Amino acid sequence: MNGRITIAIISAAIAGCASQQAIGEIKETVLSEVTGCQFITNVTGTSGWGGLAATTGINNAKEQAKQQAIDLGGTHLVWHSINGGYAPSVSADAYKCKNK
Repeated sequence: MNGRITIAIISAAIAGCASQQAIGEIKETVLSEVTGCQFITNVTGTSGWGGLAATTGINNAKEQAKQQAIDLGGTHLVWHSINGGYAPSVSADAYKCKNK
């Protein structure tokens, strides 16, 4: 019985770590693909999930940055930095591109 409770608690904790997907659509690309596009701004994302959960933290931070870009009308995103460790963070430039 205690084993089932432990498994249920661990499962709930892991589910709570899952990243929330950005709502909207944005293309992750490289700088050479956004020539002729309108630069919008630099976007960033951070997460408190680091250490052993760094992968989840990086995903959370990336989704946060993507959502910022989408909210500002961005269609393309060029990553500058993706840092893991104990305080995951990301940085990218958001662009608005027509016909790409």
